[in-house]
Amino acid sequence: MKYSIDFVTNIKNICIEAGNAIMPFFPSDTDAGITHKGDGSPVTLADPASEAIIIARLNELTPGIPVIAEEQAEADLSPIMTATDTFWLVDPLDGTKEFIKGSKDFCVNIGLIENDVPVFGAMYCPATKDFYYGGQTVGGSFLNDIALSLHDYDADNGVIVVTGASLKFSTRVQPFIEGHKVQNTVTRGCTLKFCLIAEGKADIYPRFVPTYEWDTAAAHAMLLAMGGDMIDLQTKKRLSYAKENYLNGAIVTGTNQALKHFKI
Repeated sequence: MKYSIDFVTNIKNICIEAGNAIMPFFPSDTDAGITHKGDGSPVTLADPASEAIIIARLNELTPGIPVIAEEQAEADLSPIMTATDTFWLVDPLDGTKEFIKGSKDFCVNIGLIENDVPVFGAMYCPATKDFYYGGQTVGGSFLNDIALSLHDYDADNGVIVVTGASLKFSTRVQPFIEGHKVQNTVTRGCTLKFCLIAEGKADIYPRFVPTYEWDTAAAHAMLLAMGGDMIDLQTKKRLSYAKENYLNGAIVTGTNQALKHFKI
């Protein structure tokens, strides 16, 4: 199914409205109501404020499509999906740790899954007002309505690798990279790391720390429309959705050229 410009505009407006609910709590301080979940990850008053808006607006825009949003899912308040379902995946405030630190690298993530494939994604950065979107349903991927293109991987020049904040390879990433010439390492906060590949600033991003499907869906849709992918390192296949607890294991994200070179 192809989606119109009006559809993208509606999603952008939802993201902006959610972002407007987030920004009064930024830079984060005691007024943000910082608490911690059972897994130790932080949550603020901005998270549920954003999520409530996104769920309500998506239900208005696409009333027949269920919405799986992070805070509701973790409270067991979301419906259970299967791989053949169509559903939204929402992270109302990705990068809460960065948000709390005062970094501008946090975003709203909205991804649409159809038959186990991310077909549309939007990522909005409230602090900078940057709006990424894309997918097979809109014929490409864009940043502020300017078309994005992937880096043309060249093994002779070396691979550009997305890493953590230290710009160094962890003990799990190092063996993965060994034997490959590295041109450079780059990083950003939160799932905006995936956007470094979509923007043509990197080739590959190996991640061995678990994520959730609402973390990956939007960026995955964008990359699939451009000639990139996310691979589950356990199955060696494209990352799937509607898994138990919506949990991802180790994944590698990259351009198809880089993934082929790494024989993934």
